[in-house]
Amino acid sequence: MARTIAEIQNEILIEKGKQTSLNGLTESKAAIWKLWINIVATAIWIHEKIVEKNALISRPHTLNWYREQALNFHYGMPIDTDSSNGISLDPDSSNRMSLIWKEGSYQFDTSKLSETQIEEAKIIKHCAVSEIDLETVLDPNKKPEEIFSDYFHNKVGVVFIKVATVKGDKISRIDVPNELFAFKEYIAKIKDAGNHVFITSDQGDVLKLHLNVYIDPLTIYIDPKDIEYYQLKSLNRLLSDKEKIKLAEYELALLTDPLNEKNGSLIVDEEEFPVINTVREHLKNIEFNGAFVKTYLVDAIQKAEGVKIPILTKVQTSVAKNPNDAQNPTLTDATNIEYFIPKAGYFDMDTLEFEVNYIPYTFYRDKQ
Repeated sequence: MARTIAEIQNEILIEKGKQTSLNGLTESKAAIWKLWINIVATAIWIHEKIVEKNALISRPHTLNWYREQALNFHYGMPIDTDSSNGISLDPDSSNRMSLIWKEGSYQFDTSKLSETQIEEAKIIKHCAVSEIDLETVLDPNKKPEEIFSDYFHNKVGVVFIKVATVKGDKISRIDVPNELFAFKEYIAKIKDAGNHVFITSDQGDVLKLHLNVYIDPLTIYIDPKDIEYYQLKSLNRLLSDKEKIKLAEYELALLTDPLNEKNGSLIVDEEEFPVINTVREHLKNIEFNGAFVKTYLVDAIQKAEGVKIPILTKVQTSVAKNPNDAQNPTLTDATNIEYFIPKAGYFDMDTLEFEVNYIPYTFYRDKQ
């Protein structure tokens, strides 16, 4: 960090005191030597500020630098389209906001905007940047053609950028194609020459969870007529013929008499569903492009009111449905994977599905 003018002056004065030949200089405030110290200190200060700035803007562009630039992207807030005011939009700007070269780097011209407008224009609220190392494909046991194939398949040397915004209280993709196109143009203009950047902003991944939850029946409500159905559904072994017939009868009856909607709610507050709400809150709190960890989810549910034993029996996931596809994508079974990162960087909370079997915790009455 550059020194202040006062700090530089003080260092000059300390050095002067070490020179006995200068002891005879007058101490008058208007002494010419004091004016020269001020002039020299100011010149050194300017030089240090220039060197500091040059060092800052000439630093290598790391992955974190790309993330900073993405979070600082401004979209859709026009500054002034009246050429009579001497301000015109940069013809290279694709989002109605001028991108100008200032102090050694490209910046958005926010001189006519308030702090509130500046924050509103920053549409990207979440960003993750990554790349694949060359070492991941360099395997001495592989044939050269296999290494080349892996090199291009894994896009070695490409910077991957995932971005998302927030709509309401939910993570969401930015507007496609308008905002995404503008952001790609922005990155193309500021990135280092020769670097390849792959940018995505996708709808959140689909997630379906299957849970067996043993609960305190004095805290969480279960309709007595639904208990046996939940117990049959929770069995992780092959059902006997008798059990299969019973389960089929229940599922047939559900067509006209569905499960009680209050199942899983607190007895003292039927609007509160501890298991469902805990799962949603946990998923919302996973950092963008962070891993979904089965153990962490079970730990969170364990702390929910009225829950005795939560068991995560099945996890299914897929990328979001493409608007052009007639059918929803096929769910992939991820039960045997301890953790994984959603392709979009987050899960779509609107398509989140649950299958929860609520079972009364009555083990304390079982015979030992």
